[in-house]
Amino acid sequence: MKLFAKVRDPDLLLRSLNEAGTAFYRVVEGDTVEAVYFSASRSIYFHGELTHGELEMLKAQAYPARELRVNVNRGDIEVSQLE
Repeated sequence: MKLFAKVRDPDLLLRSLNEAGTAFYRVVEGDTVEAVYFSASRSIYFHGELTHGELEMLKAQAYPARELRVNVNRGDIEVSQLE
């Protein structure tokens, strides 16, 4: 069984991150952040506001990205760090 979750609860995102998967994030505007986490058994897409402290915790566990795209129908997560 696999999980795909779309969330905006910062606590749920941050508690879901662990070394078994990989996470990427990008600051959309102001305090609004878009992030994805994926592992063999779950994928989490986050879009919402983070406090400064929450953003720092995310930065410590995730890689910055320029672009994030999620296609639920195909089951794809596309991440780009390229210009």
